[in-house]
Amino acid sequence: MFNCSPQRNQTEAVISLFEQVAYPPVFIVGLFFNITALLMFCRLKRWTNTHIYMFNLLAADFLAIIFLPFKIFDAFCPFSPSVLCTVLMCTQYSNMYSSIFTITAISFHRFIAVRFPFLTKALASKSKTTAISACFFIWTIIAVICVINQKDLYTDKLESCYDRKFTKRLEMHFFLILEILGYLIPVLIVIICSIQTIYILVRSLQRVQGEDRVARKNIAAVITANMFTFIVCFTPVHIGLLLQYLARPDKEFVHVFFDVSKWIAITNCCLDSIGYYFLLKRVPKKTIVHTEC
Repeated sequence: MFNCSPQRNQTEAVISLFEQVAYPPVFIVGLFFNITALLMFCRLKRWTNTHIYMFNLLAADFLAIIFLPFKIFDAFCPFSPSVLCTVLMCTQYSNMYSSIFTITAISFHRFIAVRFPFLTKALASKSKTTAISACFFIWTIIAVICVINQKDLYTDKLESCYDRKFTKRLEMHFFLILEILGYLIPVLIVIICSIQTIYILVRSLQRVQGEDRVARKNIAAVITANMFTFIVCFTPVHIGLLLQYLARPDKEFVHVFFDVSKWIAITNCCLDSIGYYFLLKRVPKKTIVHTEC
């Protein structure tokens, strides 16, 4: 099922060494921060729609982390392509795009709340239901995409457990779904909504003083950090998908770039914990109960 002494060329050896060194720290740090965030969420007594979106993001990150040991083991003793590999590839794509769609929903919700505060207050009673429905819709869409396009991840299309054969390009419709629906549309929404939200917050600083002014500056800084984190984490992997689709199979640079970009994408599971911290730090003490989950 696996081979702990595989025959590798120089490029494959370099990629394998990189994965052996780079993935374990992500697993350790990600597991610690995500478990800590889970415990913090479990102590919440009152949940807002923002908490629901953030918990959905935590669920996606946590699933990515708990499946990461398979990737680490594969770096040392590669799995032979099998049904398990198809499941692991589907899980990898599902977790990444659930994170992308959830972050997009958070950015859009945050913009609406700041741009239309009175409308947001008027619809406050339905906000939790809307958030839950949005999260359910996200996972449903991802499940449908995985089921429809699973043949692109069958064992005959895999070079190794986590890599498709470069001679077997993705189906055109699947490639377009990943690039346009999975990245281009979300990144545009995140950038536009984030910039607009930051602009509104900065413009409002002239009308407020004291703690409120400091709080708005901090929120603007967090939104800026979240936007750049999104771009940095998810742009390289989609450039890698594009290069993989267009380049000749013998281009070793594409192999290296795509593998490194996948590692950059998984680091988002650690960086999201910053968002959990700033969210839960602002929760009043009375909304937290000191009980176990």
